[in-house]
Amino acid sequence: MHPAQTLIAGSPGEFNWGGAATTSFFIDPAEELITIFMTQVLPSSAYPLRRELRTMVYAAITESNL
Repeated sequence: MHPAQTLIAGSPGEFNWGGAATTSFFIDPAEELITIFMTQVLPSSAYPLRRELRTMVYAAITESNL
């Protein structure tokens, strides 16, 4: 409900899921954004790929994209 408190990019109402081998998806209705990330990295805590992906996706959103 409060993405700013998590220090992770996102919008209120977003939902996501993370799998065992670092696979993940997140859906942000406010940004009309769906991201699906398929990989095979075990353990999923080996490297912060999900956080880096999310940061890059939200950094790429600009008003000129609209």
